[in-house]
Amino acid sequence: MPRRRREKELVCPKCGSRDVEVVRTWQLVSPFPDKYGRITVTVMGMVECRSCGYRWRATISKLKIGEKGVEVEGRGGKKKVLGGEEKPRRVKEIVLDLEDLEEE
Repeated sequence: MPRRRREKELVCPKCGSRDVEVVRTWQLVSPFPDKYGRITVTVMGMVECRSCGYRWRATISKLKIGEKGVEVEGRGGKKKVLGGEEKPRRVKEIVLDLEDLEEE
């Protein structure tokens, strides 16, 4: 029977408490795409322990943005693909009669 991966929670490195909160977040954008042409956006956060008051920086999630959609990698490595398949767009046809344009 395969083991289930449990999603990692934010744990205080000083006291081991799970009672933490993300105080502030910001994004880091990679300057170069990966081998599939996707740009990686890393969401970082300032985390504070409510028990001991210790503050540290941690990776909250990663987004890989490309042609095929957005891949979200959260805590613990879970991945979701958003907008993976695009429907072909309907082409709109515009018909102009040159005689109508000359009259105006």
